Amino acid sequence: MLDHTFLPFRGPGAVLRALRPSDARAYADGAADPATREFAHLPEPEYTEESVRVLIDGAISEGWRRGDLAVLAIADPVTDAFAGSLVLFGADQAAAEVGFWVHPDHRGRRIAAAALALAAQFARRCGLTMLTARTVPENRASARVLEQAGYSRGDTLRDVAPSGQEILLQPYRRTLEETGLFPLVTDRLRLRWHDHADAGALQRIYSRPDVSRYLLEAPWTPADAARHLGERVARTGLDDGSTALALVIERDGAVIGDVQLWLTDVEHRIAEIGWVLDPACSGQGLATEAVRATLDLAFRRYDVHRVAAQMDARNTASARLAQRVGMQREAHLRQDWWSKGEWTDTVIYGMLAGDS
Repeated sequence: MLDHTFLPFRGPGAVLRALRPSDARAYADGAADPATREFAHLPEPEYTEESVRVLIDGAISEGWRRGDLAVLAIADPVTDAFAGSLVLFGADQAAAEVGFWVHPDHRGRRIAAAALALAAQFARRCGLTMLTARTVPENRASARVLEQAGYSRGDTLRDVAPSGQEILLQPYRRTLEETGLFPLVTDRLRLRWHDHADAGALQRIYSRPDVSRYLLEAPWTPADAARHLGERVARTGLDDGSTALALVIERDGAVIGDVQLWLTDVEHRIAEIGWVLDPACSGQGLATEAVRATLDLAFRRYDVHRVAAQMDARNTASARLAQRVGMQREAHLRQDWWSKGEWTDTVIYGMLAGDS
């Protein structure tokens, strides 16, 4: 069933979040666009700012409580402005149907494709294993976006659209990988997907000057933590269309850091890894245990060919960790990165599948 606590999902091309009352005017304007009216087959014949607010407080909230309906905003990743709507409806324990439309001011930016990718990861987080969609055969733009998002086309049939009309529809289907791989448990640790509730614990770690000193970003504020968590909850693996994995590191139920793995070359299965551990937990081999487990996952589960780790050359603790897990020092780049007001050196470590 659908769980709103996983939202928002943030990606480079879009944000997928709950629909807000402040979106009502933009939603009504977009729904009135002739192309939206022709192809979206929305349940209501007309939307106003007030009627959208009523829906948010009524039917949409009820759908969240039941867990079978999610009416979401597709938002601009920079401004968070409403850019369209994506709906998951008819959800049960295994599947849901997806529908979407984009506000005319935001068309042509591939924001629908980005939102569909996030929707698949959201559905996985909710435990679903199937997404379906339907579009009219004339809507070639939506058909193209669905096929690029991994949906397979079925045979055209007459069916009832959300508007209540019986029309000719083109069905699509996408199977989602099951999520039984996580949490990943090691001797002393539990590695699991991020939740928004982790923001406080991770902000406490990432805001420490001794942690942020060698990172590319400044110490986290609460707003930074919320933004980063929106990105990391959507990173569910290196399969099923997802190109990044972000895992919280827990020990005895406490969040002590996180580790991330992401593909830099999808076709050739080349990845990069990064990690952060609470300094209060250092010196116990915990980061080594978490990174080693993640590398093992990369090579044995995700068929990665190569994993690299890039770090500030002054970060000797991370360099020693990379060596402990079997990564080889491959390069020292002099003053290649401008960070926090100064030129810094970068050290690169690498590991191949055959090294593990």
